[in-house]
Amino acid sequence: MKIKKLLAIIFAATLCAAFATTAAACSDDDDDDKHEFTVLAVKEETVKDYNSMPVFKSLARETGRDVYWIYNTSTQYSNNTDPVGIKGIDAIYHSGFSNLQLYNYGRRGRIAAIDEYLNYMPNLKKILETRPDIAEALKSPDGHIYSLPRVEEMGLKAYPNILFLNKAWVKKLIADGNMPAGVRLKPEDLNDGLKLKRGEFKAILQQFASLDMDGDKDKSNEVPLAFVSGNWQGNESDLIASFGVPENTEHKTVINGKITFTIESENWFNAVKELNDWYNKGLIRSTAFSQTQDEFLARGQDGRYGAFYWWEKETVVSKDKQDDYIMLQPLVDDATNKQYVGLSNELEVEKSACVILGSCKDKAGLLSYFDKFFEPDYSAQLNYGSIESGAFKAQKEDGKLIPNDDHGRQSADDFRMKNAPYGVVYLTAEVWENYVEMEPRAKLRLERLEAYVKPHTYAGATAIPNLNYTKEQLDILNKYEASLGKNITSWFTNRVTSKSAPTMSDWQNNLLKVNALSIEQVKSVNQAAYDRYINATT
Repeated sequence: MKIKKLLAIIFAATLCAAFATTAAACSDDDDDDKHEFTVLAVKEETVKDYNSMPVFKSLARETGRDVYWIYNTSTQYSNNTDPVGIKGIDAIYHSGFSNLQLYNYGRRGRIAAIDEYLNYMPNLKKILETRPDIAEALKSPDGHIYSLPRVEEMGLKAYPNILFLNKAWVKKLIADGNMPAGVRLKPEDLNDGLKLKRGEFKAILQQFASLDMDGDKDKSNEVPLAFVSGNWQGNESDLIASFGVPENTEHKTVINGKITFTIESENWFNAVKELNDWYNKGLIRSTAFSQTQDEFLARGQDGRYGAFYWWEKETVVSKDKQDDYIMLQPLVDDATNKQYVGLSNELEVEKSACVILGSCKDKAGLLSYFDKFFEPDYSAQLNYGSIESGAFKAQKEDGKLIPNDDHGRQSADDFRMKNAPYGVVYLTAEVWENYVEMEPRAKLRLERLEAYVKPHTYAGATAIPNLNYTKEQLDILNKYEASLGKNITSWFTNRVTSKSAPTMSDWQNNLLKVNALSIEQVKSVNQAAYDRYINATT
């Protein structure tokens, strides 16, 4: 038996024994010894086998490269303490390595320095030459690039939360004479862009909590306000921001060029105290702090959310319920009569979409294959699904691919999750303008953000860009950043869900004072890296 065949069987058996691995990862491919490259992809079981996807078959035909895909689910992958040590693989797709992991693996030669192979990668080479910001973002402390990026620039990620209100329930309150005192709304007011004070919104939620809004004689199954705490989208950040603080899930942003932690603002503390009141009045349920994104989406389909934060309503509620919801503007602060939203640090240029292992015998050959991923037609199919699968309309307009967002009873998100491998893509303003049309729902979201959300961005706030750090700075972040994030999340969740409101003394002593060193160290490192980034890109 050939060595590569033996390694593949041992590797597959090991995964099965350790993890109860997916069928794709555990299958024994009779022709595996004939494959030129083997790539481990991190994907869930609901996603189709990459080996059968038309886009990868097309890539194989065009490049002449034979790539065989095996799999880990995200849970299996996260349980592996040394993924680059897996035998028999040449690359990891969706590797998700941190800056420190990329540097440590790279400097030891366990993953390849991709910048040394740019002569075999004309697409990536051109990108790095024409986009110095991307080149700067991908560098490790030694100046090397150790991963392939995902670039999807749509202007959407900075604003991952839109607040939607169940107008059908509000109409019912109006019709039944149950509108709260001081909230003067008429049915004709219930349109996208409705502007409400936070106090008015709270009063409406209180009615949702106390009445049987869906008429099933059970007042417990309605959820007045839903979100997924700490999630990259659909989180509570903009609710906190309404108190006058540029909040995001990292509690860290740039204000007038200075790295700032939002938790140090008294407005942030006031928001936590008020959310505690909302929780104890039943306006926010405990599931908001424990549910997964998938659980949130499943619970919202039948229209039992009174209001919710999410990327778009079209994903959360079934098609027959979508007209029941309207988009609200960011809530108006009762004290100042102003509206505020913060900026997410979710990046449109992501590192670590793919790494090539140092043990790969033909790094140039495999990288020349991955270089095709940056071409517009392939990027589009990797991002939305193959042309053959129905991801795009049959016709082209001005030579552009047009995504198809109508998949019958299946939502566009469900279709993409099953048919699109995501990962390494290059979709920029130039690509959208000349090669690929944005999805209609993406265009709609941009229109919503431009009209109702972006004008209320906290003054002077900007998102933290892709920063690169020195080895010493990475060590400092590794020592302080993760534990700081956990401490903030723990304090926040415990205080919001407590029976009693948090005190200022508790906030100052048990959050700020306890974490003072970590806060200062993380701020200092990020400030130095931010200043260096500005100097390198301006």
